Amino acid sequence: MERCPCCNARLKENVICPRCQADLSALIATEQAAECSLAQAVQHWANKEGEQSIAAVILALSLKKSGLALKFRDYLMQVYYRDVLELLARKQLLSANQQLYNARRLLPYSQKLQQLRTFTDYLLSQHHERVRSN
Repeated sequence: MERCPCCNARLKENVICPRCQADLSALIATEQAAECSLAQAVQHWANKEGEQSIAAVILALSLKKSGLALKFRDYLMQVYYRDVLELLARKQLLSANQQLYNARRLLPYSQKLQQLRTFTDYLLSQHHERVRSN
């Protein structure tokens, strides 16, 4: 944190604002926790632990919506979009549905995800109809 959110004074490395005397230790601790959580998200992703990575990036974003955390979430979303489309192309509908569930944890109100979910539900219903008729 470079400036006091109360009075906009430069902080340097102080936890007490030199101008308004606001105690910023809780805010600084929250920022540090967000950075730590984002680092854990990246580490989990590198270890191929997708669900843990999602949980960590969600936590990081709930603590502080930093540009880096938002970029990482966007990266994860692109990976999940690609994976879902590949799974649908291979007709692995249940796996695609699981990946959609994970992606919706990152962006619950995404219109693109809702459209993919609707399409996947349609394909699943068609698959169940074919199984019943045989």
